[in-house]
Amino acid sequence: MKIKDKPLSELSDPKWICDLAFLVDLTGYLNDLNFKLQKQGQLVNDLYSHLKAFQIKLRLWESQMLSGNSYHFNTLSAYENILYAQYAEELKLLSDQFSNRFIDFKNMEDCSSLFATPPKYNVQNAPIHLQMELIKKTHS
Repeated sequence: MKIKDKPLSELSDPKWICDLAFLVDLTGYLNDLNFKLQKQGQLVNDLYSHLKAFQIKLRLWESQMLSGNSYHFNTLSAYENILYAQYAEELKLLSDQFSNRFIDFKNMEDCSSLFATPPKYNVQNAPIHLQMELIKKTHS
């Protein structure tokens, strides 16, 4: 940009560069999740497992950021004066958004575990309309 005589003030702002590095790392993780969710031949409980695992990672990264650790954010780790508390808050907000967005999956977690591992599921705990299907599945 300097060569073209079009300076970009953001590129000389260390806070902006750190924010960009944080977003680069986080976007990479979101892309990985997106790839897992688009994989063919998965059941709903598989998709929900990917979402739960990602939410656990978000909470881990949040606690690490609060303790001044950016280990899982390789691009960000290359910079000094990282605003750990700010990035921890961003991760918390993202985790909260995931929880709110996928609350229906959480509410149906028992139902999805029913189909994921039918022999381990207690038939009496199953919704009435699914009890016969579960019995047929486990005893056939």
